[in-house]
Amino acid sequence: MTDPVLEVRNLHLSFGALKATDDVSLTLCPGEIHALIGPNGAGKSTLIGLIAGNLAPDAGQVLLNGRDVTAQDVAARAQAGLARSFQVSAVAPGLSVLQNVALAVQGARGGSFRLFRRALSDRALTGAAMTQIDRVGLTARRTVPAGDLAHGERRRLELAMALAQAPRAFVLDEPMAGMGPDGAREMTTLLDELRHEAPILLVEHDMDAVFRLADRISVLVSGRIIASGTVAQIRANPEVQTAYLGEERLE
Repeated sequence: MTDPVLEVRNLHLSFGALKATDDVSLTLCPGEIHALIGPNGAGKSTLIGLIAGNLAPDAGQVLLNGRDVTAQDVAARAQAGLARSFQVSAVAPGLSVLQNVALAVQGARGGSFRLFRRALSDRALTGAAMTQIDRVGLTARRTVPAGDLAHGERRRLELAMALAQAPRAFVLDEPMAGMGPDGAREMTTLLDELRHEAPILLVEHDMDAVFRLADRISVLVSGRIIASGTVAQIRANPEVQTAYLGEERLE
């Protein structure tokens, strides 16, 4: 059996009397997309924060490539190969698309963000940045300030910045949010290609995309995983239908 790239073991986190994450375990294996779904307020954002290093658990472990990273912060986990995309704070709105991605390349290579001008004059860095910009379809927008991008374009920029880290695993938080049907289809195609580069833990409300992409789905309700399995298994699970899928009218 292939060892998981990312493994979550029995994570717990409470805020006072509220159990935000209640004994959650899951794995992300090479080449797969593992979707995490659940109703609003289920604890998805909290769980992603625990995995990415924004939050510290009360108990449990997070392992990346078999190494315990539970005590490491966001930056250390990123250096170890965990790329969390679609964080607003990751994008500098006053810098162009190319400048943002070039800085992400520089950071992934261990350079200082203070050496900004050097990054933009380094053809190796800008060339690597353009490779990722081309992949996400923003070539014609490379000189546009990030703050002037449309919502869907900004999602693509954030994905290009994640790709610049040469990650071992992606954690993608609602990459289809704010996109129209055409944009969502294009993003779905791109993510389907990226799974072969690094596996993806996908948090997404677009169930058409989830059912098309996911090899496995885990359903989070009130901080607990109530079911995990293939698309067919999740569709057929009565508890999932009652707790979540029935609300989405997916049958």
